[in-house]
Amino acid sequence: MRHLRLAALLAAATLLGAPRVPEAPAQDLAALSAAWPAPAGELSVMTYNIKDLPWPVASGRDAAAEAIGARLAAMRARGVQPDVVLLQEAFGDEALAIGRIAGYAHTIAGPQQAPTAAAPPLGRSFADAAQFIKGETSGSLMNGGLVILSDLPITRVERHAFPQGACAGFDCLAAKGVLIAWAAVPGTKREVALVDTHLNSRGSAHVPLERTDTAYAWQANRLRQLLAERIAPGTAVILGGDFNTGKIPARIASVATPLLAGPAPEVLPALLREGAVATGDRAEAAGLVDRNKDKIIARSGKGLRLVAERAWVPFGLLERRPLSDHAGFVVDFAVAP
Repeated sequence: MRHLRLAALLAAATLLGAPRVPEAPAQDLAALSAAWPAPAGELSVMTYNIKDLPWPVASGRDAAAEAIGARLAAMRARGVQPDVVLLQEAFGDEALAIGRIAGYAHTIAGPQQAPTAAAPPLGRSFADAAQFIKGETSGSLMNGGLVILSDLPITRVERHAFPQGACAGFDCLAAKGVLIAWAAVPGTKREVALVDTHLNSRGSAHVPLERTDTAYAWQANRLRQLLAERIAPGTAVILGGDFNTGKIPARIASVATPLLAGPAPEVLPALLREGAVATGDRAEAAGLVDRNKDKIIARSGKGLRLVAERAWVPFGLLERRPLSDHAGFVVDFAVAP
């Protein structure tokens, strides 16, 4: 019965115009690798929404996931693979296989199911307006799509799904939330908290935009609370994911208060301003900053300073046939005691 309900809701999503992604193209890895820069820094992190949505919402995603894994494996062969990869919309088994294909030591999946709440998280009137046909009353029928791949030793993991009702539209079908993994930083006696998240979409949720922005504000505030509650002060943090902020004033206001306490800048805009984006990737980086959705935010910790040195975009949108409808970018950090 659960699978029938999921199929019916996904079919409804398709009929209502949920976005489709073309099938994955064949990759010319030799040509792609010619543009990859030499390694830099001691710690590199990539964030990438891979759009691994199930059929019938998207087609060809199994092949795309395999192609992403193959490209990461080719990067490893060249010694330029990111130490950590934060994936979003990594829903399928093929998405989980990316870590194996790419040779990562750890593949960590995020929240699997949204918990129920004692009371409607966004209030009774918001809950009363929920629509079954828009996926808002069925609970989470898919996991949250969050996956962390890591070559760093992982010491601890926490998974936090937003509760049922703290969402809007078709986003409610997934157990969106927060995945936190603490990793030992080689060459130091310190850890860094790696955080992956994906906040409520807007237009693709297929409910009134005001409703999506209300859910977004709740999720942003809960993310802020979780990071303050679960990550000890003085811990270095790298927070990345698909924040779905865009250019919407209400959403920009929801994240205007820093999500991480203490100095914690968003690194890509600063690197772009400083000219610290790899040659050939500046147009991709400018597009990422302009869209204002995919982000990496970093905070240094006690005894561990993170300095963003360079960004580059190994999975671009300006490719002839991109592997997702998002770009995947890497930030290289220098690590200092």
